[in-house]
Amino acid sequence: MKEKTVDNSKMILRILFGFSVAFVIGALCAGDYGNLFPGLWAIWTHPAQFTMDYFVLGGLGSAFLNTGLVALFCCALLYVTKARCTGLTVAAFWLNVGFATFGMNPVNMWPFFLGVFVYSRIKKVSFGSVANLAMFSTALAPFASEFMFRYPNAEVSGFSVVGLIGTVIFGIVVGCVMPALCAHAPAFHKGYDLYNAGPAAGFLAFLMFCIFFKSPGVEVPTNTKLGDGYQVFVSVFFLIVFVLCLAAAYMLDRECFKNYRALWKSDSYKTDFTEKFGIPATLVNIGIYGIFVLLYFNLVRGMAVADGDVVFTGAKFTGATMGAIMCMMAFSAQGTHPRNVFPIMIGYALASLLPFFMAMAGVVPAQSWTLTTQGILVGMAFASGLAPVAGRFGFPAGVAAGAIHAILVTSVPALHGGFLLYNGGFTAGIVAFILIPVLECFMKPREEK
Repeated sequence: MKEKTVDNSKMILRILFGFSVAFVIGALCAGDYGNLFPGLWAIWTHPAQFTMDYFVLGGLGSAFLNTGLVALFCCALLYVTKARCTGLTVAAFWLNVGFATFGMNPVNMWPFFLGVFVYSRIKKVSFGSVANLAMFSTALAPFASEFMFRYPNAEVSGFSVVGLIGTVIFGIVVGCVMPALCAHAPAFHKGYDLYNAGPAAGFLAFLMFCIFFKSPGVEVPTNTKLGDGYQVFVSVFFLIVFVLCLAAAYMLDRECFKNYRALWKSDSYKTDFTEKFGIPATLVNIGIYGIFVLLYFNLVRGMAVADGDVVFTGAKFTGATMGAIMCMMAFSAQGTHPRNVFPIMIGYALASLLPFFMAMAGVVPAQSWTLTTQGILVGMAFASGLAPVAGRFGFPAGVAAGAIHAILVTSVPALHGGFLLYNGGFTAGIVAFILIPVLECFMKPREEK
């Protein structure tokens, strides 16, 4: 059994390295080579508060290259520390990579890796045993960029030694606190928020935002910059990656699609797919679920009222949208698959009718959001973390979870000022905190039925 665990760990690391190389290849295929490194430098030296589109800030190729470097940085951490890779490692990896197109880069990651390393020395545990927590701690990465390049100014002021020292101290504090908060977080959502680090990082970001901005009266900067995106390039890239996952799974085990049936029926509650169903079946899920997610972002339409007429808008494939696709892949090895995420999508669609009909009836002067509003597209990625709700309590419960998440997700940033990358995961924890006690009171999980 121990040998199988070791083999699985090595295989997972190789797969993650393969994804990393794919992003670097994507950067080379994007062209515009003259701007590749200047664009990367712009990404690394700019504040990363929600929501900065790296396609606009640095360019398509630079954003892909940053993604590849973030991915390689995570792989290096896992390799050097000899961490045991599991389904949770896949989640931590994809979350770091997911935000590499709209908020994360190697410059604002390393202070938190350092912080968790300090934690490992204090607790006298191996750094490898907490490597996943090091990657999850980067949820507060925008604070690091803020301290290095802007704080306490409203405009970018450039690098300073004082800012660097402040960033290091901040990273160490967060790195030492996050492991304790993550360990306690399941008591908050009872395991129904797959993005367990979301509530932990969310409350910590709320505290830090109050300490550094709200309480001293420092002006909160605005950072939103979004472009029109690159739908064809991003879609083709991910389609190739997901098809390759299916091909690799078949090469590893020709019975993988049969084994996938058992995974498909899983309720996703505290289940590591890599250990329970094996690497090949997990790769099948990554491929099928990835194509499912890609189809959603290509086909989803926002319904809005304009001059008395109903118009439909598609999703713009910005850096944030590409990041949302990758963030949805986070728990494809530990909890999510099309069957238990689809009800949540339906919940989002139903919730979108509320602002639509309010605007249609003239109750409000303008519609507040649609399914293709950028914040909602990113929010949908993290709403998938509520998949165990649908898995254990059924389709209607999943719909309710999705609807509540959609209603809350664009309001939660006011608590942390946009400095928390895991905004949607934090929101999912709040939804679970509200919904799960009610479901447990009035409904029985599937296995009890």
